[in-house]
Amino acid sequence: MDYFKQRRAYRNFKMYEASVSNGQNNLYRELLDYANDEGKLDVQFRMKNSALLSLTGLSEPGLDKARNSLVQLGLIKYIKGKKNVKPPEYRVVKLYGRPTGYPTSNPTTNEKSGSTGLDEVGQPVGQGGGQPVGHKELTGTDLDLTGTDHDEDDAGVTRGDVIDKWTSLWGFPNAIARPEIDEWLDALPADVVAFAIQIAGEHTVKAAGSLNYMRAVIEGWQKRDISTLDQAKKAAKEQDQRVKSERGAKPARAKETLPGWAQSGATPTATRTELTPEQQAEINARIARLQQNREPEQEATT
Repeated sequence: MDYFKQRRAYRNFKMYEASVSNGQNNLYRELLDYANDEGKLDVQFRMKNSALLSLTGLSEPGLDKARNSLVQLGLIKYIKGKKNVKPPEYRVVKLYGRPTGYPTSNPTTNEKSGSTGLDEVGQPVGQGGGQPVGHKELTGTDLDLTGTDHDEDDAGVTRGDVIDKWTSLWGFPNAIARPEIDEWLDALPADVVAFAIQIAGEHTVKAAGSLNYMRAVIEGWQKRDISTLDQAKKAAKEQDQRVKSERGAKPARAKETLPGWAQSGATPTATRTELTPEQQAEINARIARLQQNREPEQEATT
């Protein structure tokens, strides 16, 4: 099974064929991505409920309900596990290459029955029973790849590349980050979103602040109607230049002016109050009396 064709087929399924809730979408995407990462798109695999609860953010009743809905929609096959013994088994139903319309599903299927028939998953929808059929199509042999699709842009960047880039910096996106990444990828080309992640990496943004940083970058671009990689690169370059300019600008120093008396060539002048002849005579008399009083003291000590 080709992961990207399956993603495109699932997106079309949501848009044109059936309503899928956020909980159902999160569960399906986690199952599909896990199967792809582990190379199990064409085979059944086990996955713990605890892992799905953590990845999707669903409650246990929410997980049961979402899983049952995916089975009823024909998107997955499911076999119940045994608590503390073995995890449940899943298999992703191939969607692309089938006739349009709802996939064939068993309306009586529920979580308590074993009639989910994992051996039927390998067959294209619409075919009857038979032996399991493995699908290992090469991406280069399908004419559908020649069509245009927003999952892959002109630079060859895919949604999977975006997730890989995020994972390499901050770990696999959790149940909070993943829906937002999907929204960005629905609104912008994958190469633009990947470039935003690259900017965050160049600025050494930590995992704890990655989502807020990305929100600010993406929302800023959207407000400015930036929707191509060239526009995003130009905006980033202008931002870097603006920051460098602000950091490099030195505040103007206030010019200090020396007072007139300190300037070169200036002769300091002392202000002096002139005494009247009477005042000067009084001062002289006081000095004389002080001197007379000191003379007897000096004679007594000799």
